[in-house]
Amino acid sequence: MSDADEPRQQIATTAVRTSYTCPGELYSIPRSIHLARMAAFYSKCRDCEHRFDAGHVPPRTNGPPPEVEHRKTRTSLLTDEAVRGVYLNELDRNRALLWGEAFAASLWELQPMIARREATDDAQIVTESASSQERIAASGPVVVVGFDERPSSPDIVTGIVLGLRRMGCPVVDLGQTSLPVIGFQLQARGASAGLFVTGAGCDPSWTGFDLLDREARPYSFEALTKMERDVQAGVGRQTRKIGSHLPVQELANYEASLSIHFHALRPLRVVCGSSTRLLPRILDRLFARLPCELTHVALPTRKRNLFDPRDVDLHRVAKSVVDGRHHLGLVIDEDGQHVAFVTDSGRLVSSKEVARLLIEIAQRENHQARFVVASSLMGDVTQWLSGRDATAIDGGESTATLIRLLVESDAILALSSDGRVWFRQNEIACDAIHVLANILQALSLSDAPFTDVVARISDDAERQA
Repeated sequence: MSDADEPRQQIATTAVRTSYTCPGELYSIPRSIHLARMAAFYSKCRDCEHRFDAGHVPPRTNGPPPEVEHRKTRTSLLTDEAVRGVYLNELDRNRALLWGEAFAASLWELQPMIARREATDDAQIVTESASSQERIAASGPVVVVGFDERPSSPDIVTGIVLGLRRMGCPVVDLGQTSLPVIGFQLQARGASAGLFVTGAGCDPSWTGFDLLDREARPYSFEALTKMERDVQAGVGRQTRKIGSHLPVQELANYEASLSIHFHALRPLRVVCGSSTRLLPRILDRLFARLPCELTHVALPTRKRNLFDPRDVDLHRVAKSVVDGRHHLGLVIDEDGQHVAFVTDSGRLVSSKEVARLLIEIAQRENHQARFVVASSLMGDVTQWLSGRDATAIDGGESTATLIRLLVESDAILALSSDGRVWFRQNEIACDAIHVLANILQALSLSDAPFTDVVARISDDAERQA
């Protein structure tokens, strides 16, 4: 028999074979799996004695696999101020647990020494004579957690909570909520930090979380970078005690804190677009006591730019405003912080125009106020403020810098170019509903339509220029 006849002979002898054993494996596989491995360029098929028994698989299966384009793997899940990743591919429950442990370790480093010493489980540390503050500290850093309405969020928050509790952190679990509610409950309860599981700002397949310190300020990129290193290296347990878990579903105090800003309003018809179910329920309860009318537009969960006039969701809200002859419309992103407005004519109000309106309404009660403004808005706002008894401070483009200057300069507002506004009263708060209350107040100063109010603000800016 010639060499050319060898493959034909092998095919003939294996034609009736029903089971196969791959090189180096102990167990046999059926013919269907054998053919599937051949078709998938299984590496062991190259040296297998049955490699010529390819059935109906094209002959190229027996050759080397073709070049496969590999997708670049991200080495970090960090954005400028949050953690984001594709659900399951980059961030799942087990990885979330590691983040929860690293987050807890960073909080234990900030605890008073009595709490750090309690980590050794020395029963003599907290005595009957210990102060109430010492007893609270000894219980561990309290963390307020919640999650958004994405299908992946309950799974991720489960891992986070397990990691926090394993490290001895008591957890106050708000369940499905929004980032402003997390910030409110964090400060109301005197907790050490807050965590909100969300994929806001990304496509529906993404997940992640935002971290807040005890003053409801977002963690800086530097702090998140250190935490990510701890996730990769691993952290040791600070205590052998498991942290407590307290489920809480309470919105009454949060809504009461907002209701005080909705006052002295003229009857206005408002259209609100949102991709959540929680936000419309909160707004309906707030508007029930107002002379205003509220209409909701349900939007999909997706990545969007609120200040892109071509955005399809903005067009939907604008069309609803114009068709229904409403006074204004707004779109609130799923985190409850980013917000954009459209006028009664359906025109998008720019971030510069929103900044001027909010500064003008704030100046009515604070004549010599200071305002922290993002660098991209600074030139326009500075010109517009010329001759007014107010000061604009350049806050750069970093959220951490904006909020730090808000505190250090004793300012009353910090304005970002992406539709977020931080108010500084008793506490620091970033809430789209609070921004809406201020815009409604600006419109209630006269009977002028929103289009004319924005035009007046723009005309004032042009004259100052």
